Amino acid sequence: MLSAACRDSIRAMIYIANLSKSSKYKDKFISIYKIARDLGLSFYFLSKNIQKLVKAGLLESHRGPQGGVKLLRPPSKIRLIDIVAVIDGMDFFNNCILGFEECSDENPCSIHNLWADKRRQILSMFEKTTLEDAIKNIEKFENIKV
Repeated sequence: MLSAACRDSIRAMIYIANLSKSSKYKDKFISIYKIARDLGLSFYFLSKNIQKLVKAGLLESHRGPQGGVKLLRPPSKIRLIDIVAVIDGMDFFNNCILGFEECSDENPCSIHNLWADKRRQILSMFEKTTLEDAIKNIEKFENIKV
């Protein structure tokens, strides 16, 4: 469904949003190395995705010893679909799951009707869920992984 790059980017954004709530990191840049280390991700791979999120206006970056990234908007204003659109694009929500270019409501593939409702539900979940919602889940439940 989502690429590894997209999953890792969502995790990183949730991590940044959650860490930004603490007084130690409020309004400060968070090292990409720290994010990668704490989440067990490749620094190089994460850096490339972070660049895309910066270019899209979801993150701000700063170079240097106190450098890193921080959110450009409050967690309540960044939806998961915003991250998905930047990293993976919207093809998953617009194209046939079996890869048929000619598949549509008028010319459906064999599972088009089964998939269409699920695809709408998944899209709706990504559109409605914000980073703030994800943080609330971390606070609400024990043993949640980011």
